[in-house]
Amino acid sequence: MKVNVGTGNSLKVEAVRAAFTAAFPEGDVKVNAVDVPSSVPAQPFGEQVAAGAIKRARAALLNADYGVGIEAGIVGFPGCKERFSVQFCAIVDRDGKITVGHGPGYTLPSKVLSKLDAGSDLNREMSRISGIDEIREKIGAVGYLSNGMTDRLMITRDAVLMALIPRLRRMG
Repeated sequence: MKVNVGTGNSLKVEAVRAAFTAAFPEGDVKVNAVDVPSSVPAQPFGEQVAAGAIKRARAALLNADYGVGIEAGIVGFPGCKERFSVQFCAIVDRDGKITVGHGPGYTLPSKVLSKLDAGSDLNREMSRISGIDEIREKIGAVGYLSNGMTDRLMITRDAVLMALIPRLRRMG
């Protein structure tokens, strides 16, 4: 099985590899990075998060069995004043079928959200606060904020697994 991931981020590629090999343990899974544009801002908000993942998945498919797009961003939910940082995943197959999912969402400190609203991005702000250069390719903001109890690899893997669910048990 050939899986193309629409990213240059090695952490996202590893998360896709972990999810696909767990979901399809009997298969020979080959995961490749394909650098594609997301067509959304560096720090996506709301509907931009899902749109970016879907665009990345479609652009990454090429000659693979699956194209995977992952976009991290800030989303809100009706009736909830908080906004959450989430990893959103879209998977497209050769037939054009798209399945989607997202990982756990977590709130960010208000001073970080203020910076994001003003045009900065989470990687820049959390790298500055944590002292970890390019934190998005390492433990991520969630790894720093959770004191290492979880990290970006785990929540990104979870997002990919959620997008795989409709492909695991076809129930109609």
